[in-house]
Amino acid sequence: MSTLTINSSNNSSHSISRPVASLTAAFSAVGAFFNRIGNAYERSEAERKEAYLAEAVDLYDLEYRMQQLDRESAQTAAWRKGF
Repeated sequence: MSTLTINSSNNSSHSISRPVASLTAAFSAVGAFFNRIGNAYERSEAERKEAYLAEAVDLYDLEYRMQQLDRESAQTAAWRKGF
């Protein structure tokens, strides 16, 4: 009578590591994609604010525009927190 021995540690490690590695790569790619979108949004938002401030005709207008952007930022921060 012969005995069949199966070494399950070698077989299961290869079959599990491949899907995990591909999932990790997929999540990494998705994360990198959203990081690029976020960076592009931040750059465009900064450019919008700079262009808005550059349109000021005098110092008083510039101060008013800066305060307006500060209020806008405060409202956005409060909205994100749920207030």
